[in-house]
Amino acid sequence: MICPSCRAQVGPRDSDCPNCGVDLALATALAERQALASIPARKDSPYFADVILPRFGEYLLRTGYIDARQLEVALEKQVEFEAEGKRTTLGQVLLDMGVVTREQLDLASMQQVQELQNALRQMNQRLEQRVVQRTRELQQATEKLAELDQLKANFVSNVSHELRTPLTKIKGFSALLSDGALGPITADQKNALDVTGASIGELERLIDDLTRFSASARGEMTLRPTPFSLHELADTVVRSTRSRNGRHEVQILSEIPASFPRAMADVEKIKWVVTQLVENAVKFTQAGGRVTLGAEERGSRVRVLVRDNGEGIPGDRLHELFEPFHQLNGGTTRRHGGTGLGLALVKRIVEAHQSKVSVESEPGRGSTFSFELPVASA
Repeated sequence: MICPSCRAQVGPRDSDCPNCGVDLALATALAERQALASIPARKDSPYFADVILPRFGEYLLRTGYIDARQLEVALEKQVEFEAEGKRTTLGQVLLDMGVVTREQLDLASMQQVQELQNALRQMNQRLEQRVVQRTRELQQATEKLAELDQLKANFVSNVSHELRTPLTKIKGFSALLSDGALGPITADQKNALDVTGASIGELERLIDDLTRFSASARGEMTLRPTPFSLHELADTVVRSTRSRNGRHEVQILSEIPASFPRAMADVEKIKWVVTQLVENAVKFTQAGGRVTLGAEERGSRVRVLVRDNGEGIPGDRLHELFEPFHQLNGGTTRRHGGTGLGLALVKRIVEAHQSKVSVESEPGRGSTFSFELPVASA
């Protein structure tokens, strides 16, 4: 195929000429008009050249071919013809009225096609400029967000380091007091120190979360994959979670059999992920509820699942779960503590293992968090 404007080769699927950029449909229509205009028409042949042109009468008026009164009369006649069932174009009515010649109509139609073509080309140019501008703005916004994320990660790293230094001293002296190394203590003092020790442990875990988050934000997460038993990992997580959350009266179970295939991953990081998911499930499950740790075989991969029958999550808020420093029940009246980093870190660690976290939830019926890992080869 040949472009009617520049005579360059064009493909059957091209809408614009790759050489001159002209709109091929309009250029073809214009070329057709020019070709038809060179062929003398019979005096009695109907005029249909303006049938595809928008507001052709307004164009004739604007360019001085006819005046307003002539256009008004022509439009009235056209309506009368259509009422009688006769289909005719405005150009034919004007010809019948004798106010324009066929040559003038052909010339005007070609001029309008050119005008439409130029307008379309200008519109495309403005659109392209706008796309370039918006792309540049989005790129700048992305760079700004990356810069802010880096600043936030550095801030979190510095804060967690500064918090850990005094916490180490508090933890050490609290242990000395609790053990009686600094003198005898009463039973009430012992209980108070036990509560203090538990709070110190919670604060230490929060600082660990901050440290892990800042490291992952800086791209410093290192994986050391090794084969490991999901059965043993689940039993360890269940025991440790029971010891920390016994007062909640939530049943914590593992359904992973000892014969289940071994997985390949960074066992310490996956253990932290599973612990976080289980503790999160316990946190949002009422007394008498149940949290279950399970696994499924999926060919060369295994799927790890943490189910609960707790509060559940509304479907329109699932996307908020993995946002850093964000909690669904955030605010001064929230019922559950935490930094809001747990699930954000879970997502980053799982994604570092070339997997993703899936969530299925129904308010009032509970939630299921899951992710996949490769099976360890024999």
